[in-house]
Amino acid sequence: MKKTTTVLVLSALVIAMLNTTGCSNAATSFALPQQNEEFSGQIFYNNKVDLLFVVDNSKSMLQYQQRLAAKVHDMVGTLNSLGMDYRVAVTTSTMAKTSDYPSSRKLVGSPHYLTRTNINLLADRIIVGESGSDLERSLDAMKFVTSTDYPDQFLRSDALFSVIFISDEVDQSSEFGNPNNDDFVNYLNQRKPTFSDGTRGWIANYIGILSNQSCDVLGGHVSIGTQFLKLVDSSKGVKSSICSADLSAAVANIKARIIGQLTAYRFKDIPNKATIQVTVGGRAIFEDAANGWTLETETNNGATVYLLKFHGDAVPASDERVTVDYKPSGAT
Repeated sequence: MKKTTTVLVLSALVIAMLNTTGCSNAATSFALPQQNEEFSGQIFYNNKVDLLFVVDNSKSMLQYQQRLAAKVHDMVGTLNSLGMDYRVAVTTSTMAKTSDYPSSRKLVGSPHYLTRTNINLLADRIIVGESGSDLERSLDAMKFVTSTDYPDQFLRSDALFSVIFISDEVDQSSEFGNPNNDDFVNYLNQRKPTFSDGTRGWIANYIGILSNQSCDVLGGHVSIGTQFLKLVDSSKGVKSSICSADLSAAVANIKARIIGQLTAYRFKDIPNKATIQVTVGGRAIFEDAANGWTLETETNNGATVYLLKFHGDAVPASDERVTVDYKPSGAT
C-alpha cells in the first residue's frame, strides 16, 4: 500500500536562511526520499506577499477610499497574527506627466512601501483624495510602479504579488498596453511567473462597478470595470461591488484569497480525496470550506495543480507544524 506523508513547517527564519542561497522567483522546494513504498519530507511555506493598492483618485472617489481605509486593518491584523512577511504600497490612477498632479506616476508616501513596523500608516495612505486626473489609468499605473525600470522597487522575486484595484470607471490606459486585450495579463505573467511548484505568482482583485447600476450619490459618471475583470478572472481573484455600504466583505474576501494562496499545499500527484488526513499544530483538520480544508485545482500554463487550501480557524500560522497524509489516486 503506497501512502504519502508530507510534513509542513511554516518558519520565517528557515525561509530567510534558504533565501540567502538565491533570488529566483521560486517557492521553497524539496526532494522526497524514498523508503520502501512510503515517502516523507518537510517543506516550508513561502509566507511572503507584496500588496499594491491602485486607488482611483478622480472626482467622487473620496467616499470609497474612506470606506476601504476603514477596513484594511482587518486584513493587516490577520497577516500579523499568522506571521506573514509583507510589503504594502499604494499608487493612484493618475498618470499625467505634469506637476499639476503631485501624486501622479509614483508610489504614495515615504517610505515607498510599508511593513509590519509602520503598517499603521496604510489607512491614511489609501485616502489619496479626488483631485487626480479624470483620465483613469490604473493598469498603466500598476505596470509603471512594478516595472523593473521603476527606481523604488518593492516587489520581491520570491513573494506572491497581489494587486487591489478600486475604481468606479473603466480603465483608460494606453501608455503601457491595451487594457481591452491581454497586454496586462501577459505583463503580470512575465513579471510574476508561476513558482517552481506550479502555483500562481500573482493575483488581481477589483473593488468597483459590477453592473449598470450607479451608487454614486454625487451623480458622477460610473461604468463597469471590464478591463480590471480581465485580470481578476485570469488569476481567480476577488471582484466586489464598490456600492456596498461598507467594504467589510470585499476586504475579507480579498484577505481570504491571499492567505489561501500563501498557505496552500501543492500535491505532487493527483490525491485520492477520501484518504486525505490533515493536522495543524497537532489538531485534526477536516474538510470544511469555512474552518477546514478544501481540495482545489489551479491551471497555470496548461498544467493542472492540485492544492489543499486552508480556511478560517484552520489556517496555519507561520510557526505551526502541518502534516498531510494521503494516497495518490489509483493507489491500492
